[in-house]
Amino acid sequence: MTGAYSFRCPFKSTEALARRLNEISAWKWGVGDSHWYGDYGVARPWPGVRIRIIDFPKSDGVGWIYDSDIRIDKKLCPVTEAEIDSAYRALLAQIPADEIKEIESFD
Repeated sequence: MTGAYSFRCPFKSTEALARRLNEISAWKWGVGDSHWYGDYGVARPWPGVRIRIIDFPKSDGVGWIYDSDIRIDKKLCPVTEAEIDSAYRALLAQIPADEIKEIESFD
C-alpha cells in the first residue's frame, strides 16, 4: 500500500541522506523546506509522484529513524502504486535502511 513509511538508516542529516540517495538512484533528490516539517528530502521519480523524507530524524541508538510519504496524482502518474512501493522499498534497502514500516500518512 502506498502512503507513508518509517525507516532506520545510518545518516544523521537530511542533506547526507539526499546525497546518498543521489549516489545510488537515478531519481534526482533535493532538499526542500517546509514551515510544518522543516527540511525534507524530495524526489519526483515519475510524473505525478512526489516522495518526501521528513527531517527531524530520531536516534534509536543504532541509527536514525525517518518518516517518509508518497503522494500520487493518479491523473498524471504512468505507473501503479505497487510499482512505486516496490521501487521505493528497493531504494531504501540500498541506502541501506532497515526497520522499514508502513505508518499513517501525514501532510
